[in-house]
Amino acid sequence: MSENDREQNSSLLLIKFGKQNIPLWEIVETNPNQIASSLINHQQCREYLMSQSFHAQQNSRHPIFRTMVTCITISAVLCSLAACGTKIPESESTTNIGSEQITLIAKDDSIASLVPQKIKDKGTLVVATDATAPPNESIASDGKTIEGNEIDFLNQIGSILGLKIKLVNISFDSIIPGLQAGRYDLTISGMRDTKEREQQVDFVTYAKTGVQIFTKADNKDKYNTVSDLCGHSVAMQSGTVQVKSIEKQSQQCVADGQKAINIKSFKTQSDQIQAVSSGQADAGVQNYPNNVYLAKSTNNSMIGVGESFDEGLWGMALPKESGMAEPLQKATQKLIDSPQYKQILSKWNVEKQAIEKSVINGAES
Repeated sequence: MSENDREQNSSLLLIKFGKQNIPLWEIVETNPNQIASSLINHQQCREYLMSQSFHAQQNSRHPIFRTMVTCITISAVLCSLAACGTKIPESESTTNIGSEQITLIAKDDSIASLVPQKIKDKGTLVVATDATAPPNESIASDGKTIEGNEIDFLNQIGSILGLKIKLVNISFDSIIPGLQAGRYDLTISGMRDTKEREQQVDFVTYAKTGVQIFTKADNKDKYNTVSDLCGHSVAMQSGTVQVKSIEKQSQQCVADGQKAINIKSFKTQSDQIQAVSSGQADAGVQNYPNNVYLAKSTNNSMIGVGESFDEGLWGMALPKESGMAEPLQKATQKLIDSPQYKQILSKWNVEKQAIEKSVINGAES
């Protein structure tokens, strides 16, 4: 980078180390290839860069920016320097309603009376979530608050039950083991209620959705149905029901005389999306609401394609025999019956997820 470029850009992108602010270009030029491998598609970093009036395309001469799909996540840069990989550490965050204020439903004493005494005494529900799946849940622009339509649901449910909400951010495939170990009271994280999962945990349903293929806009005409994935590489988030759905389709591909699907699993949804955007995978499959958000956040450079399929109910999962299923279901139904439910869905552009009735363990398959 030239001296003029350094002078122009170093004042725009500074990373704080202790009391020092170090220009990003110094870190980039130290080891660009290592940092390039840490690029991910993430709303938080994009908002940061935009707030600094700096777009990735403004400097396409450096390798780090040539390979940049949308933006640089500052936390990912720091992570790459520490060689810490993609493991998600547990982190805690206080929930809030976002910039669009929605009135909290008042405490319902009759429902709150059903909450087990040990949770009443604690006064807080400890909730696990994987905050890499906007618009359902993701890290806000402040770098610590978890936000999304499901977090707004939790705020309402907590208010109805008279309980505070404490969020713990963990990887999706660690959620059910954590519930079984008693580390969390429940989870809300875009989790499908299935018969198999009901053998391990209980569910209280609050929304529905299907899954959909996503890919780069240039490839939008290649994948109209799930059978079009035969012979292609497909990025998946590990631990999700979509994995089994695509594994089943891959078997069907072979049975039909076509090539199997090359399934590539990733720990986080961010890594899954980055694999497609970087060309490591041809396409991906995720929940339909996530594709709606993906298209919006990437200016339609990555989009959902074809019809959604494999629709099912989403549920908050909680440990078996915890005593929380009944009060949680009643609080969720009160939310569904209120204006706030549709206000939240509309706020996050996920109106299609609405259901009319919350049930305990409502899986059909």
